Amino acid sequence: MKTTFILGAALSGAILGPSVVMARDTITAATWLPPQHQYSRYLYTYWAEALAERSGGTLVAEVELGSARVTAGGNLQEIADGLADVSGHFAQYTPSDLPVANALEELGMTFGDPRVVIAAATEFNMTEPMLLAEWAGHGVVYGGSYTTNQYKLICNTPITTLAELNGAKLRLPGRAPAEWANAAGAATVSFNTNEQYGALDKGALTCTTTTAADAYVRKLYEVAPHITDMPVTMFWAGLGHGYNPAVWAELTIDQRRAALYAEADAMAALIVDGTLLEEAAAEDSLKAEGVTFHAPGEDLTASIAAFRAKQPENAVPIIQETYKIAEAEALLARFQATIDKWDAKLADVPVEDKETLADMMRAEIYDKLDLATYGLQ
Repeated sequence: MKTTFILGAALSGAILGPSVVMARDTITAATWLPPQHQYSRYLYTYWAEALAERSGGTLVAEVELGSARVTAGGNLQEIADGLADVSGHFAQYTPSDLPVANALEELGMTFGDPRVVIAAATEFNMTEPMLLAEWAGHGVVYGGSYTTNQYKLICNTPITTLAELNGAKLRLPGRAPAEWANAAGAATVSFNTNEQYGALDKGALTCTTTTAADAYVRKLYEVAPHITDMPVTMFWAGLGHGYNPAVWAELTIDQRRAALYAEADAMAALIVDGTLLEEAAAEDSLKAEGVTFHAPGEDLTASIAAFRAKQPENAVPIIQETYKIAEAEALLARFQATIDKWDAKLADVPVEDKETLADMMRAEIYDKLDLATYGLQ
């Protein structure tokens, strides 16, 4: 399904005034994810509305949801080629293209608060020289991140023990959770998010991993009525939004600022409304559809806890060998320091306070960029 709409040409109440010289007043933002998905609703629809307001209508986003112009595996190149002015990309789908981004995902199983991760990932991707070089090398200007809640096992048969996990066919995000599952005797199978329903239905998958909210909007309960209530990992490496460099260069400084301020609005809404609050509501909805939430057995819980505890140390040689990053330890230390910074900053911010989260990301990340040069080097 494809949904196309234009937002905000007549909106008023701008926070940022227009520049004197206007080079472009419209950009196209496209995602291959379906219209009902949280990613589409917040990082595209909500973002476009915020952009129109913050730019005073001087920059309007033409949004395509479920778009055919971008694809799950190819949208990194599709941004660079100009098939869309703005799109996203999940780094786990192209590990050889994005070794630095995927190296950071090695720590994904160790994090807990998606507010912390989305803020830290955005700051790090926009300030860390290795990541800036990686995105620039692929013809993309980094605009903002995305983060899921904790993924859980969504299965067509109950999986609560290591014995039940043994031999199961799983779809897992990233190398580290796949290593954990494989060590327990499971087989990992590659499907993108749009393919998991059919794979579960046909038995090509025993379990996928995603959030309860995602499972509900994708109607996975129809083919996978069992959820193991155990955090597995978070899915976050890559782009929430990447901008085509030529298009970015055509925007005025005020338009760039409006776009990035709207990124903060959209990311905060995605995490608070579309991730944390929606997750609780989705669990109730899934139960009403007949889904059973299973408590994990002690051996399953102990297995993933032991793997998680060793992962920061084990990740270093894996990154050096798999992603050919010699300074892996220093890279992970810098990222962990950014995580720790945001963990401290958000410690006393109520979970439902998306306005404060957005304001903090604007002040700590976007206001510190030189928008006369960022993305133009």
